[in-house]
Amino acid sequence: MQKHILTCLLIQLCLVGSTLKAQSKVAESPPGTDLVYQSGFPGQEGLVPSARLEEGTLYFELSKSQDLDSLTLRFWDHLISERMNVTPGTKKMVPGAEGNMFEGSMKFQVFTSPFPESDTHGYFSVNSGRDKLIRQWIYFPEDRVRIRADLAAGLLLFGGPDAAFYRLQYEVDRAFKEDQFNANPILFSSNREFYRSDSLSETLWQQSRTRPEDLYVQMQLISNAEEGWEELEKYISSNWLEHPASGILDRYSTLLSAERLNLVEAAIKGQLLFTAINKADLAWPAIQQDPAKMAKLKEWVEGFYLQDQEYSHPLLAQAMFQFSLMEAQATQTPIEQVYRELPNPLREEVIAFYVLDNFNRMENRLPGIISKNLPLLQSEWIKSRFENLLANVRDPFSAEGIFLPDGSQLDSAIIQGKTVLIHFWISGCKFCLEEHQRVMADLSERYQGSEDVLIMTVNGDANKENWKRSLATGKYTSESSLNTWVPLNTGILKSYSVYSYPQKMIISQDGAIQLQSIVRMELQDLINRLDHASEYTTDVLSSTNQ
Repeated sequence: MQKHILTCLLIQLCLVGSTLKAQSKVAESPPGTDLVYQSGFPGQEGLVPSARLEEGTLYFELSKSQDLDSLTLRFWDHLISERMNVTPGTKKMVPGAEGNMFEGSMKFQVFTSPFPESDTHGYFSVNSGRDKLIRQWIYFPEDRVRIRADLAAGLLLFGGPDAAFYRLQYEVDRAFKEDQFNANPILFSSNREFYRSDSLSETLWQQSRTRPEDLYVQMQLISNAEEGWEELEKYISSNWLEHPASGILDRYSTLLSAERLNLVEAAIKGQLLFTAINKADLAWPAIQQDPAKMAKLKEWVEGFYLQDQEYSHPLLAQAMFQFSLMEAQATQTPIEQVYRELPNPLREEVIAFYVLDNFNRMENRLPGIISKNLPLLQSEWIKSRFENLLANVRDPFSAEGIFLPDGSQLDSAIIQGKTVLIHFWISGCKFCLEEHQRVMADLSERYQGSEDVLIMTVNGDANKENWKRSLATGKYTSESSLNTWVPLNTGILKSYSVYSYPQKMIISQDGAIQLQSIVRMELQDLINRLDHASEYTTDVLSSTNQ
């Protein structure tokens, strides 16, 4: 009996040994292969290598301490800014699955998502609740990568065929975060004494001045443009190639393709330029008044050799728009003339940011600005966005998808033949509350019962009940206005790219959109526009025909 038991144990050990041997061979399979179950001889079924699956996949593991049912991903096939009116992207909620010991993920939640299609490359961000784990990383649709966010250990780990590309982006991000972590924080205030006015703040301030500077950072209070320039001058005293992120890029030069390396290089340049331009904002009055300062800033920017730039990046486009605006103002040169020298795709992304981020401030200048810039564009998606903006100006306003408090849809006949002012708002927006008290309450009362002018509010909450509760408070709207609701990201909110609140729109009696603006406007200005609507309509229509 004991001999029989021993024989069985030996057989089991042999089977285990065979399995381990098979698994060790699997681990040595050529890169880019996946394993599938396939039948062989009876009793010899097992794992064999197959051709690599071509579908790109993001395999993400998150430590269970987060206790989340889903992970929030946002993808962009084109990204210039995370602002919804510029490049909104696509939000995706990915449900999690329990990890297991057989896949080495027992203490983690596992989230899997394909990478979306894109002409060349795209961008993605990953949020765990309110925590942003990844921001604006580059992906290629065919990439296959495994990322583990071990928040307890404070690590991101990478695996899969394309791990090196994502590890590079992580290391570059970390280099910039460490740079910021070790830099003295800056506070700009014309009244620096205000932040030291109580005894506790003064004690902490004095304490910070006594700390060893090789370990502790010290808040810098900047109260004027000249001090701001001194701070900027320190930042632009070094070449961008001296930054640690550039050294990281060099280490990957033999691991990645030139395209991937150049895309990350554009990201590095973008971060450095974006930081510098933000510092330049603090020093702008001093720079504007001193051509030598502007020349020094320009010389530093020229050191990035952007005239040879083959790839762009969101931060690079935003920074170069702001710099182009500064140079245009300092030299009294049209901004189009400044950024015209940039190569595509950077130039057209600067143009796209300029227009898409500011279209609801441009009023009747918008058609002319678009017409000037269309010849500089090559990307079809930017051309399409610009053409949609022009169509919104030319085409009659559509009231489709607007709901009344009783649940019915707004009859477009109610607004036909009237000049309509629409006030867009959302619940919980303190600026919307202030705007109602500041101008909208008076406007609603002034035009109540008018046969020519209608004051209308549109709420953009995702939930109808939220709107009704806010409506009932009387803090956001007046009973004398026509109060309506459009579900978030639908109807006219989507058609007219209304993502910021509060926002105003004026529609003429013939249905033309005269104004779409997030700019704070005074009561009398709005009254003048409503009382002389036909004159503004003529201006807009004439500008679209230029």
